[in-house]
Amino acid sequence: MLNPIIRLKTVLLINPPGPLYQRGEDRCQANIEESSAVSLRAPNDLAYMAAILRQMGIVPLIRDYPAEKLSWSIFENDLKIWSPDAIIMSVTTATILDDLHAFDLAKKIDPSIIAIAKGALFFSSDMKLFSRSQFASMDFALAGEAETIIHDLISGLIGQMPMSDIPGIIWKHANGEWIRNRQKEFEIDLDSIPFPARDLLKNELYIRPDTGAPQATIQTSRGCPSKCIFCLTPAISGNRVRQRSVQNIVDEIEECVSTYAIRDFFFKADTFTINKKFVIELCMEVLNRKLDIRWVANSRVDTIDLERLEWMKKAGCWLVAFGFESGDDEILRKMKKDATAADAVNAVRLVKEAGLRVYGFFMIGLPWDDHLSVEKTIRFAKKLDCDFSEIHIATPYEGTELHAIAKESGLLNDEVIGHDYFHDSTMATLFLSREEIMDYRKKGLRHIYLSPKYVIKTFSNIHSVQELRRYATYGMRMVKNVVMQTH
Repeated sequence: MLNPIIRLKTVLLINPPGPLYQRGEDRCQANIEESSAVSLRAPNDLAYMAAILRQMGIVPLIRDYPAEKLSWSIFENDLKIWSPDAIIMSVTTATILDDLHAFDLAKKIDPSIIAIAKGALFFSSDMKLFSRSQFASMDFALAGEAETIIHDLISGLIGQMPMSDIPGIIWKHANGEWIRNRQKEFEIDLDSIPFPARDLLKNELYIRPDTGAPQATIQTSRGCPSKCIFCLTPAISGNRVRQRSVQNIVDEIEECVSTYAIRDFFFKADTFTINKKFVIELCMEVLNRKLDIRWVANSRVDTIDLERLEWMKKAGCWLVAFGFESGDDEILRKMKKDATAADAVNAVRLVKEAGLRVYGFFMIGLPWDDHLSVEKTIRFAKKLDCDFSEIHIATPYEGTELHAIAKESGLLNDEVIGHDYFHDSTMATLFLSREEIMDYRKKGLRHIYLSPKYVIKTFSNIHSVQELRRYATYGMRMVKNVVMQTH
């Protein structure tokens, strides 16, 4: 255990140099450059913690090195200029072994700096992981909702409470042993968490993909009662839905509009539409305040109806995202999706009837997938005719039921660390190799995005030269990833 620090003045919160990944949302660790349509979102995880640190009288600094395209040398220079007392880093399962280089550099410059990491990996990781040499410079990991843990950890660092009493952390004892403390209970009163410190972010870096306008992420709720075997949500935010009040959410939206001139939003929730009364009340409040905003949200195919969608449309919603996953009902049953392909068809029909666009997510590479089921899913994705589509490769993250199934079935050819779900499969299926799964993803995206029908529809929805340029940028990225790229 580290000696308590009497004075903790400055903390640097970072996304470390390296490739673009979706780091701010532990459930979704997307490799941006390898995706077909995913856009970079603001690091709200860092901004939430920065707001907490401010309340404690500490000066926070935020630096998103990948978003700014900044190198390791810039990071080293920043450390020398700012001389932070601690560094908090957001990691992903795919990048962590490279990310940890940041702590090595920081300790070389200042051996007394406190190195803290946060990320989904720590929620359920095997403690043997920390015996690796790459973790030598790390002092703490936040194994839970970071913004609800950081206050107690800082209190421990300044000597106000013993490390052993702080829930939700993994820490290194003076004898070198890594210790996982008890889990921290999920915060029920989400309104008690301050708004993200957006004044520390370069908000212009996080944009709506089709127009290039700044887009803020608004966390509306946490938790999901669904039991999908591949999803990290039960470990990360629990099975109970915890919602912010409508007043609190719209206050944050209004702050974004008035203070930062942001009018585009992603309403982040594990399932935004799960509570019909909440959705309608939120839309009514947005309308009552005459905010004139545009936003997107996610849904499940069984938590949507025309009334909800019509209110969403009135309040500025323009796109709804669904995890359709598979076009094969047997695969859907085995993944515990608790939905059918027919439900997906109906959901798309309703969204289009309401005049909204659809973003469809599909998944291949589950243990039971074979050539027939994957081909069926690709045909289904094309049939649904979504405005945007993405195909994920099933990834058995530790802490999910899928990980246990894959391990028991002998399908884990490699550990999950270092792999991502767009181009680097971790496991085979009972019938398909990893290479076949990755080839199917490319094939599927080609069938969807390069079909004449899709191209014509997409061009018909473009209303400005700027939009045309944005679509061309994403189109070139998709072509590079699924047409030109080889193993």
